[in-house]
Amino acid sequence: MATNLEIAKQGYELFQQGDIATLVNDMVADDCTWISPGPKDKLPWAGQFRGKQGVAGFFTKIAENIEFSEFAPREMIDKGDTVVVLGSSAGRMKKTGKVSKNEWAHVLKYRQGKLVFFQEYYDTSAEVAAMS
Repeated sequence: MATNLEIAKQGYELFQQGDIATLVNDMVADDCTWISPGPKDKLPWAGQFRGKQGVAGFFTKIAENIEFSEFAPREMIDKGDTVVVLGSSAGRMKKTGKVSKNEWAHVLKYRQGKLVFFQEYYDTSAEVAAMS
């Protein structure tokens, strides 16, 4: 069985390739909790999402709103069932045409090779400004 670190790397590669269906279907647990910060009225992808359908909905909101020019996981820290990923991203907001750049941290927790928890941390005010 692949390690949690290897599974995390594969998940980020699938996202970068745009293969969200494989990412969600093969790597996300049925009871996964996915948390993205920010005011939902300004950032449509903000909130708490549950299960494969909820996670797929998160990625749909991202695709509807952001065209990424950069998405770069730079460092992955593996500790037990948890992987912390540090990285950066940049993208154009489809609604406004404004560009947002951000440094982020993601916390991923795994159970039996499946993602059961995801929470991201980033400068939501930069995203709100780009969406306004």
